Amino acid sequence: MAVVIRMGSSCPVQWPSQIVGRQIDGTVPKHGETLKSVCLMSESKPQSIVTERGSINLAFRLKNSVLQHSKKMPFQRNGIAVVLASQGDHTLQIAEDVIKSGRPTKTHLPFYVMLPADTVSGSNTLNRCKAIQAGLLALKALGVDGVVMQVWWGIVEGDAPTKYDWSAYLTLVKLIQAAGLKVQASMCFHGCKYRKKKPAIGLPSWVLKVGENDPNIFFTDRVGNRYRDCLSLAVDNLPLFDGRSPLQMVSDAFKNFRETFSDFIGDTIVEVSVGLGPDGELRYPSFPEDTWKFPGVGEFQCYDKYMLANLKQHSQEKGHSEWGLSGPHDAPSYCQWPHEGGFFVDNGGAWNSPYGQFFLSWYSAQLLAHGDRMLSLAASIFKNDEVIIGGKLPVIDWWYKTKSHAAELTSGFYNVEGRDGYDAFVEMFAKNASLISLPKMDVSDMDHPSEARCSPQSVLLQIRRASQKYGVPVAGENSFPCGESAAFERILDNVHLGNSPQLPVLTSFTFKGMGQSLYSPENWRLFVNFYRNIDQYASVYDKNDLPMNAEEAASCSFSNSKHHQQQQLVEA
Repeated sequence: MAVVIRMGSSCPVQWPSQIVGRQIDGTVPKHGETLKSVCLMSESKPQSIVTERGSINLAFRLKNSVLQHSKKMPFQRNGIAVVLASQGDHTLQIAEDVIKSGRPTKTHLPFYVMLPADTVSGSNTLNRCKAIQAGLLALKALGVDGVVMQVWWGIVEGDAPTKYDWSAYLTLVKLIQAAGLKVQASMCFHGCKYRKKKPAIGLPSWVLKVGENDPNIFFTDRVGNRYRDCLSLAVDNLPLFDGRSPLQMVSDAFKNFRETFSDFIGDTIVEVSVGLGPDGELRYPSFPEDTWKFPGVGEFQCYDKYMLANLKQHSQEKGHSEWGLSGPHDAPSYCQWPHEGGFFVDNGGAWNSPYGQFFLSWYSAQLLAHGDRMLSLAASIFKNDEVIIGGKLPVIDWWYKTKSHAAELTSGFYNVEGRDGYDAFVEMFAKNASLISLPKMDVSDMDHPSEARCSPQSVLLQIRRASQKYGVPVAGENSFPCGESAAFERILDNVHLGNSPQLPVLTSFTFKGMGQSLYSPENWRLFVNFYRNIDQYASVYDKNDLPMNAEEAASCSFSNSKHHQQQQLVEA
């Protein structure tokens, strides 16, 4: 028996051998051809063949539904392929029911709560153990699915290279498991500055020591300020750290994590979120807290010697060596507005000149390549585990309602009038079979001053539309403390996107704000009411996830596009 799912925009890849020659809705796929469909086949039930427009969301629904009936199941992630081993016709029937109904077996949006960033202290001990334990039990009693555990590189490998200490996190995972909750492990390869009485968590001390001798390992702005909470993406493959490159250090950390938590992965630990940059987001640190003030455009972070060397080489390859000396000379500073420099001016700004197009394309491409390297690395290491791989995209919403989208440009997203700057990033997530997490589900356009030309809802919608295009699942989270019913209402509206019912609901939602204040009587009442309402529209799904008729199947079955990666899930 086999269940085969071909997902997303197609490109020529070989079909699994067991599919070739089998008739599907009147078409016979051959090697090198593609079919955007779902096929269910069984030797004992050969008539059980169903086709459906493909999406990773469907694969997640199938996987979750099947795993409800099988606590442990062989699972493999092979590049962009996901493989589930079935248990026979019973599994086939479960999958078939999901496809035919167009709904998961339960109309429930998985709900997670993020633990405080300092749950594990900088000295690698568990903070407020009894309070955390009581909080976990309260969340379980409410019906919450699990929690997000931030795992800080600077704590785990803080003392010396390859010397890992997971003891506090092991204790924490055991507490979470005992409470009956699941874990999303957020792997933080960045630092966190001192905020609101919370201690700072930096990069490993030995990494910072390397930075004392070579400060160019850090992102650098135009005047030479270094951002020391994150390594420059230009050093990803450079062996500057005791003979290892940043990618090798991340790989070693992932492998050690996988080995240490092998008893929990797939059962308690169900997702690994890859830290991709500042605050875990895939972006440049263009608006650091201690330098930037809203709604400033931020600054380009391309002035460490490794980024400049890359820029110089790229300019020479393009035949414009004069463009490779530095970033834009007429860009505003951190706190300035777009009109305060020539580069971002809507009409006649250099952003729309040949030089501007050259620079912005290069700047964004470096960020895209970094995200691809990180996610593909995680996918390869956890390919045999029952975990979801994910990463976070930022929602840079100020100056969105201008032609140049200045704040997005300095952050690394070449999203301007007439050009979709998120499409390639979402396609990259699809290539790596990774989930996208989006913040700011608690913010609306009305929450910002009109002069800042903000539109968080438009950014969210643009990214979710691209995710729909490539079949990438999307999770959401709030960004600010929610202490009033209006904030919860905004989350409900953004989660279910009531004004755009053609988009699918989120794969899960993460609530940020677990702490003493959450459990005060008034805040807890609001939170409980919010949690009980979040499933209200959980049965609303994308129309494209519903079974399609033969005519629709014939119209979208095959594609020869070479520009998109195909996703596949095989259950055999």
